[in-house]
Amino acid sequence: MLFGICTPLYCWTNYKLQRICFTVGDYNALAISGLWKQLSPMDVFIIGYGVLNFMWLKFFLIWRFFWFWSLISGIEAPENMPHCLNNCYNLESFWKNWHASFNKWLVRYMYIPLGGSQRKLLNIWVIFTFVAVWHDFEWKLLSWAWLTCIFFIPEMLVKSRANAFQVESALEEFLFR
Repeated sequence: MLFGICTPLYCWTNYKLQRICFTVGDYNALAISGLWKQLSPMDVFIIGYGVLNFMWLKFFLIWRFFWFWSLISGIEAPENMPHCLNNCYNLESFWKNWHASFNKWLVRYMYIPLGGSQRKLLNIWVIFTFVAVWHDFEWKLLSWAWLTCIFFIPEMLVKSRANAFQVESALEEFLFR
């Protein structure tokens, strides 16, 4: 009986939250009308950041609700949004925490069989292309996936250089004490 009462309440609350967000910022109308082309890059960034936070909140509420009911039913499911979007400081942590169960599946069944971290630069292209096609086969999604991969490259280069520097420093400290 509790599930029957809570479901309409949850749906109504989620609907009201979405209506408030879309009333305050009608992002779809802005995107479809092309008015965003008249905005400054900083305005586009702020609007995009707001949309991303809204999407995170929406998915967080939906997944947390069903995660709660799976726990009530005795099924221990992984949490899909373990960290807030604003607590991710790089692309890698963002994608690890965005739909974490799907990320875990991608790592197990695609990333590791493709060679794991030994071929990380190649693997991200294959995996993000797969994710774009999984969502829908459209050029805008493929371009989104490939742009994400391009943005990953500097992060991976800086991280690998920093790790190599740490290894060299630790080796020098061990050898020349």
